[in-house]
Amino acid sequence: MSRVTLALILLTALAIRLVNAFLLPGQAGDLILSDMKGYDRAALALLRQEPLAVHTAERYLFHPLGSDTYHPPGYYYFLAAVYASFGHSYLAVRIVQAVLGTLTCLLIYLIGKSVLGEAAGKLAAAVAAIYPPLIFYTGVLLTETLSTFSLAAATWIVLRASREPTWRYRRLVLAGLFLGLSALTRSVLLIVVPVVFFWLMLFAERWPGWTKALRSGVALCVPLALVILPVTLRNYQIHREFVLISTNGGVNFFLGHGGNNNWKNAIRNIPDDYQEGEPLVGVSDRTATEEEAYFYELGWAYIRLQPLRTLRTLPAKFCKMYWETNYWPASGAQADFLRSVTRIFWGVLLLPLSLLGLVFTLLRSHRATAEPTAKTAWLLYGIIFCSALIPLIFWAQTRFRVPFVPYFIVLAAGTAVELYRRLRPT
Repeated sequence: MSRVTLALILLTALAIRLVNAFLLPGQAGDLILSDMKGYDRAALALLRQEPLAVHTAERYLFHPLGSDTYHPPGYYYFLAAVYASFGHSYLAVRIVQAVLGTLTCLLIYLIGKSVLGEAAGKLAAAVAAIYPPLIFYTGVLLTETLSTFSLAAATWIVLRASREPTWRYRRLVLAGLFLGLSALTRSVLLIVVPVVFFWLMLFAERWPGWTKALRSGVALCVPLALVILPVTLRNYQIHREFVLISTNGGVNFFLGHGGNNNWKNAIRNIPDDYQEGEPLVGVSDRTATEEEAYFYELGWAYIRLQPLRTLRTLPAKFCKMYWETNYWPASGAQADFLRSVTRIFWGVLLLPLSLLGLVFTLLRSHRATAEPTAKTAWLLYGIIFCSALIPLIFWAQTRFRVPFVPYFIVLAAGTAVELYRRLRPT
């Protein structure tokens, strides 16, 4: 019966996502704009072995790993792989992402079961299966579906490695590969790596000693570095400078600290009559690395000159990250639906219940019989804490929380199960 229930949940998740892929309800056609056009063009240029037209002063030559360094390239590679297999088809991308979204629901079940038990795992998977934003983002060309899947896969594998000594280091190697994929898809997810390692060493095992800690660190971080290294080498060949993954950090820092889109476009010399998505070649008088450094410089100057205003903007940024329900790039009909449903799902249920779960986790920490549950729950809270660094350091968007939503769902499901057990009649 347990497997039947899980199978029904996953089939429901897949069916809903396939309906979204084929019908795009309320969207009135493909949403291919802004970053999505950039991802699409980069993937096609990669397949055609052509240099990509960029707005910076550089004239990139074709590179086998792609010529654009502005975005993390993981999603370029994903799209290029889909296009190479099925042709230039947005529908094919949506179907593949529907499958990845369904696998994410399975991973949410596995994480929930590992941390809080079978009932919590099933409830978490059921919630994830019908949670509107997780469905919506499988239908657009953005990184959320791939980054959410890869981070959830890494999390589950780390949990398995911490509980089962057999194949521990091999599992950590696999987790490192998925963490590397996460970082190549959204470079900010690198902030999760120290939290995972810290949890492994101090929560999962109460400090196993320097030798075991070193082995675990090598098993986790070396494969992660090997995934990122080809991109870093590509960046050096293009810019002749060290760029770990991408050159969009400066813009995101600038937009989070005093900047705005109009100022950003003025710095780049982008014309006023520019239509979103049109290719721009060399309109900026700075290279990509010079531009990134300049945006960082402007952001730091704002912080130094306006420290109190910087602090006063933080509540609004956190509110945008964790409370607002405005999901870009949804059309008007989709946005209205997402806002109304997510207010109930997220604002009334998931967010309050996951935070209440923190209280239960603290209480369990003082009970020897429940100690393993408390230990594993702290990994999820650590990952959620990483999400709080995004609005603190960069700018905030509602969709930036999507890769972290599975951990809110798992903790909320665990809290709901715990409340039911405590309140049900005996």
